[in-house]
Amino acid sequence: MSAGDNKSAKSQAIKERFVEREVFGSISSVMERIFKDEKKELSIERDVLGFISLLMENLIKSGRKDRAAEREILERTRALIESIKSNESCEIVGEVENLYKYKIKIPDLHNLKIDEKIRSSKEVVLKTGREKAMKEIKEKIGELKGEENFSTLMLADEEISEETNKKNRDHIDERIEELQNYLSDIEKGKGKQQKISEWLHVSNLLHDNLQKKGEPVWNDGQVYVWGRCSTEKAVTSEEVISDICSDMKILEGQENEWRI
Repeated sequence: MSAGDNKSAKSQAIKERFVEREVFGSISSVMERIFKDEKKELSIERDVLGFISLLMENLIKSGRKDRAAEREILERTRALIESIKSNESCEIVGEVENLYKYKIKIPDLHNLKIDEKIRSSKEVVLKTGREKAMKEIKEKIGELKGEENFSTLMLADEEISEETNKKNRDHIDERIEELQNYLSDIEKGKGKQQKISEWLHVSNLLHDNLQKKGEPVWNDGQVYVWGRCSTEKAVTSEEVISDICSDMKILEGQENEWRI
């Protein structure tokens, strides 16, 4: 059996344990209420109470009956309520509008400092990631244009020769043209909005790993949410969960294999 075989019975059991630990429950009813009515109304607490019940049921099923686990559920729920009721208008709605992918080809960015998620996932970029890449490329173009001006000043001060100035400007012009082409490719990229089938309340660890994989996620620093796009199979069967567990090297045969 190869190391990290994610289809073995033991690896499946490890993924189930991972999901039990990192997925706290569905909050679809709460999120749907938010989208239907952006204003914070007390009636939303009814959905939150249902959410508490669901989490408590999951807690009992998982076998965690200690007081620490119960406090954890209550703290997370309290944070969720505060997040929803903190302002007159719901920030979640605007935030979630960014949860769709742009399937665009990001050219090789050479030495340009760029968001690591975009560098590692060249054809799947979230809208917010795309905007960050465009901003950084524009800033770099601005820096290069500044270098052009500096070379001209050095020529005027007779610190460099006309030949050196021309070489400098030709090199900078070539780099600017390259970056402008990258920027054009990114700007022209068309995206397709993902259909969120289920909203899950997850741990910050799972949230961060899902984000690296280009999954729709949202958080306010306390509550971490995953907009799952498929409910046709169990969460443990999601390819992204297998990938995350494999990356963590916790599957059967891997160096951090979980004991179960």
